[in-house]
Order: sequence, then structure tokens, then C-alpha cells
Amino acid sequence: MSLFSPKKLGTSILGTLFVALALVACTKEVEVIKEVPVEKIVTQEVVKEVVKEVPKEVIKEVPVEKIVKRYEEKIVIATPTGTDRFQMKPLDPFPKRGGTLYLGAHGPPAHFDWYAGGSIANLGVTAPRYDALLRRDHRTPDAPIIPDLAYAWDISDDSLTYTFHLRDGVTFHDGSTFGAEDVKATFERVIFPADGLVSLRKGLFPTVEAINIVDDHTIEFKMSEPRSAEVMLTAFSTQWDLISSKETLDETGGDLKEHDNLPGTGPFMYVERTDDHWIQDANPNYWNPDAPYVDRIEHIWLKAWSPANTAALLGGRTDWNMWVAPKDAKTLNAKPGFNSISQHLLIKHVIPLNNAKPPFDDKRVRQAVALVLDQQALLDITKDVKATLFGGGWFTDGTKFGVPADQLKDYKYFRSPTPEDIAEAKQLMADAGYPNGEGIPKLDMTTRELINQTMRAPAIQALLKNHLGIETEIKIYDSSQHGEELRVGNFHIAPEGGAWAFLPGTYIHKQLFGTCGDAPCSGNFVGYQNPDFDAWITKFDQETDPDKQFQLSREFWDFINEEMPSVPLDTTEITYWGYNDDVKGLMPAGSDFYTNYEFHKWDAIWLDRG
Repeated sequence: MSLFSPKKLGTSILGTLFVALALVACTKEVEVIKEVPVEKIVTQEVVKEVVKEVPKEVIKEVPVEKIVKRYEEKIVIATPTGTDRFQMKPLDPFPKRGGTLYLGAHGPPAHFDWYAGGSIANLGVTAPRYDALLRRDHRTPDAPIIPDLAYAWDISDDSLTYTFHLRDGVTFHDGSTFGAEDVKATFERVIFPADGLVSLRKGLFPTVEAINIVDDHTIEFKMSEPRSAEVMLTAFSTQWDLISSKETLDETGGDLKEHDNLPGTGPFMYVERTDDHWIQDANPNYWNPDAPYVDRIEHIWLKAWSPANTAALLGGRTDWNMWVAPKDAKTLNAKPGFNSISQHLLIKHVIPLNNAKPPFDDKRVRQAVALVLDQQALLDITKDVKATLFGGGWFTDGTKFGVPADQLKDYKYFRSPTPEDIAEAKQLMADAGYPNGEGIPKLDMTTRELINQTMRAPAIQALLKNHLGIETEIKIYDSSQHGEELRVGNFHIAPEGGAWAFLPGTYIHKQLFGTCGDAPCSGNFVGYQNPDFDAWITKFDQETDPDKQFQLSREFWDFINEEMPSVPLDTTEITYWGYNDDVKGLMPAGSDFYTNYEFHKWDAIWLDRG
């Protein structure tokens, strides 16, 4: 019998709410061209309608209810009007120039190849030196998609061709000229990596079959089947898709792991890197004449959610810190001189089980593990250091396919284990030939050095030992190396792994458990391969009827519970930013925004030191 019934599902969608913002380029307005529903949970204050006029730009705020409810977020896509070429600048009327911006950075990175890396330790210190085709606007919590190196784009009527028009006069830090061949080489590295190269962003572009240079400043992407603008432009706007020079990629063979000083086109340039920090100076030849505003940025290595991270901010060592511990972030806005912003990272986390190694090559063992682990209890262990939302189940919380947390807690595999669950788990172990864990050697629990994983790992270890007789050894790796260990299959179980859920559709499922070509997709490091699963992905993506798509999601739920390639954990991670009053150019203090890691360029941030 299916776990789903109308009574259990209840009403999962409660309404819609949205604040739309219009953007203007240097001289003309940037207008919203498309809004697409994606649900989330937010709190918004009632505000009166105002129109703030600043030189050459306009921002408009419209009234909204003060209410907490599930609603449809709209992805905002902006495009320049006419032939004007948008250039980022602060919304403040009189921004100051100069000074050093001190950033609390998670790191140091274990390597420097952001195409192969999944950690902000890679991207956070790399992004200021590079540009992307498109970007997200950090000046407003709606984070619209706006131009970057591509100043405009066209989409064919059949949605099979995306054409980007590139800025001219752009140079790399070594003086070489930027053009379409650099974009082509970059996206071939991302979408069609050579043998031996890892690309964690390949799955963002599953239908791109060709990249063609039209001329020096025009490039087109050909699709094997149509995808909507909200899906594709979201993929193109991720800051992970930073543009490298063709010469760099040719010289390195596309492997950037050992190179920390390769030329980009970005607003900042390499100065030095030590075991304590990474220093970058303003690019005097940056293509945007208004940017950057600060003379220097200094990334200072600090551990996420740690007391040292908060202390560095409060003590004046840093101006801005990412990953402030939740218990500290909640008090920052009340402290004179300090502020916070909440970033909702749309990511689905699971507890990975290596399907390619015994005992997890047997789905009965995987089911047994899922039955004895208590997701909410595991998340509660780390609630003061990492904020995550339990809800949604196998789908993102707040969407029509997800199950709200208050209902999910009653579902098998998601509820606190009952005596019946534990008894069933023991029987499954016996049926698989491992009664009380007999015959299973000590398993490797490959753990990231982040405090949330090092806190959670012993709890998972104890539950497996006490209920199933499974012994594990916790092995701790730095952030970037941890990802490498998972990707090469050097683990049995891990406290956490995940895939981004910021693209509409089945992207997260395919990345976690799907097959790309003849091999597991780049995010499928658990090695699960099942043609029935892949067939469901294809069927779901091709279905346009909402009711039929919903029914497919219910069928999938029962199917994936039976297979249990990994144990579902949570569906949204909240990352808190803390910063002092000197930092200007960000969205308003107290804002909530929903994106990937997209705001690490710092080109329109300025300092008001007095």
C-alpha cells in the first residue's frame, strides 16, 4: 500500500506571495521578463510602497502581508532594455571608495579547481578574481538573474537554442583579450570534461549537446530537448561556472587543482596566499569602470559555525563572516554596530551509503539503517551550530511534491524509530545474512571536519552499534579532501552529503542517484545505478500535466523507499551572514534570500569607515 493518502498529505500549498523588483542598468531600466513559481517559507514585514530614486537606478518595494506561510517564490529574470549594457553598482547614492574589506572565509581550500570542488572553501576565495556569463543580484533579497560577461541573451522559440552576447573590451589579468572561445572552452570543461577530470556542475546542463561560436562576442548553446528559461538561466547564473581563459585550460589540461594564481577577468587580482589568509587587490583594468569600490580584500581562514568565527567579527578582526553559528546570528541584529542576513541554501542532504561496497550493496541493509536513524534527533544535535529544516522528505520542503514536517514525522523512515521499526530492521539484517551485525567488518565513516558533521557522526555511530551491531570508525578529512574521498568511493557511510535543489524539476534526484551516460552522475558518489530510477526521471521531466506529475511523484516515493540508496536527512540549510555597520552595498539587514553560493564577488560592496 502507498504511504500517501489524501488524509495524510493534507494541504501542502497555502498560497502565494512575492515581492518583485525592477532593475535598471547604468542608464536604462532592467525589466523583469519572467516569473516562475517555486515554493518556500518566509517571513516578510508589511511595508508601504515607496520608490527610491538613485542615480541611474530604481528600486521599488510593494506592500506584503506580515505572515508566515508556504508560498510560491518567483524566480526573477532581468534583461537590459535596448542596447544598454548593465554594469553593477551600489544602490546607495554616494558610495565611498577605498579601504580593505576583511572577510571571514571558510578554508583554506585543499585545492584550487572550483569546477571539481564542491566546497565554498574553493569558490569563496576564487570568485572575486573571475566573472560568469550571468550572475545573481546581491542588492535585493529577490536575487534576480542579471547580466555579467553576457550583457544580453536570446532564446529561440522552440527553446532549443540559447544565444549569449558577450561584452567587448574585457581583458584577463595577464592582459589577454576575452572572447567567445574562452566561454566555449570553459563550458566544455564543465559539460564535456575530458577523461580523468571531475565536473560537479555537469549535471546542470544535461540537455546541452553543442556549444557553437557565432563570432568573437556571440556564443550559442544547442539543446537536445527544450528546457525553460528559468531552469537554464538559473544554471548559467551559478557562480560556480566562472569563465577561465582558453589558454589557461589548454595549458593545464583543465585540471586547476595546483594553480592558485591563474588569470581571470574579475574585479580583484591575486597578491598573496599564506596559511592564514589570501589577499587580493582591486583590478585597475576591470571592464566595469564603477567597480570595485574597495582597494583590497583579505580572506581570513576561519572554521564555519565556530566560536572563533563569531569572535573574529565581534572583535573587529573581520568585517563580514559567513556561517556564523545560528545561536550567535540571532543576537547580532540586537548588538549595536552589527547585522545579520539569512541565506537559505536550497540543498538536499542525505546520509550517504556506499551502494558499491558490502554491506550496503544489499538494499535490505540500507533499509535497516534508515529504520533506526532518527533524522530530527540528528538535526537537533547541531541546531546551535547549523540550522537545517526537516521537511519535504524525498522532495524539497514547501513544494507541491514535498510533505510538510508536521506530517512527515509520522511517516516510516522519517519518524523517530518505533519498537516495530527496530524489530523490522533487525529482521532485515538477519535476512541479508548479517544477524546482529555479524560478518560485517568495521566500516569507514568518512566525515568532513565541519563541526556539524563531527558532532553528528558519533550519534550515528552509536545508533548503528546499539540497534544493528554495526561497528564504524570515524575518519575526519578537511572540507575539500572530504569531497574527493566520497567521489572516489573511499567510504562506507558519511554523516552528510547532498545535491543542490535550486533548479526546478528532478535535478537533485538525478544528481544524487541517477546515471549520466554509462556512469553515475557527478553527484552520485554512492554508486547507485538502476534503469527503473532513470526511466522515472525521464518520464517525470517529460510530463507536462501537473496532476499526472504529482501522481508520478507519489509512485516515486514508494519506489525510492524500497531502494533506499541513502538515508534522507533534510532539504534546506540556513546559513547566517554577520557583518558590521561599515559594510555597505548588501541587501537590507535582516533579509532572507534563497540561492546557491552566488554572492562572493564583492564588486559593489563599499566601506563607510567614517
